[in-house]
Amino acid sequence: MATERQILEQWAKQNPGLYEGLKQAISGAEGTILGGKPGYNVMFGGGRFKDFSKHPDKVIRSSSGVASAAAGAYQFMPGTWQEVQQSLGLPDFSPGSQDIGMLKKVRDRLMPIGGLAAISKANTLTPAIQAALAPEWASFPTESGSSHYGQPVKKTQEIQRFFEQGRQRGASSLTASAPVQQRSVEDILSSAFGNAVKPGLEEKNTQATSLAETFKEALIKALIDLPGIYPMGML
Repeated sequence: MATERQILEQWAKQNPGLYEGLKQAISGAEGTILGGKPGYNVMFGGGRFKDFSKHPDKVIRSSSGVASAAAGAYQFMPGTWQEVQQSLGLPDFSPGSQDIGMLKKVRDRLMPIGGLAAISKANTLTPAIQAALAPEWASFPTESGSSHYGQPVKKTQEIQRFFEQGRQRGASSLTASAPVQQRSVEDILSSAFGNAVKPGLEEKNTQATSLAETFKEALIKALIDLPGIYPMGML
């Protein structure tokens, strides 16, 4: 039986666009975007930390008097991170660990409405999904549009915009890493019939080659004559 961590990692692998969308949406809402992407070394108040071996667990007090030890791209509180780290067996506070930890908290919050499948089905962060995540991230709006904790909150449309940025980046990286090789009908037939000609008597090979070329030309002509069929490389 798959562990929770394996379930999360499998979903991330199968849904790279949605996974990147979640990263961008939550880090964007929490104000930790750096260089257009999630900033994994950001502390509450905008400071930076260097040691990814553990959560920095450092209380920062803002100019307005608000104090918090939240850190990372998704602004984990020390206690929340300890729970997540132990539950999933995460070795550190590295970007990869933060990403999987974030996905766990998303899944936990979305279980009443279907878990991660709710995102897979919607292909975006609907207002209902955002409201379900609001108790976890104060920057997410509830159904009324306010913060669950009475703090500054992002608008639904803004979070959806962040999500779309990440989703497109994830889709683009997947396409770039796995290009689809296209071949024309002529190339395929040439390969097939070319391989059929074996070394041997010169006369027989010549006859076989001629027969293969004749059949190939007839097949290509038949395909071209079919309505709506245009073999690639033949336009």
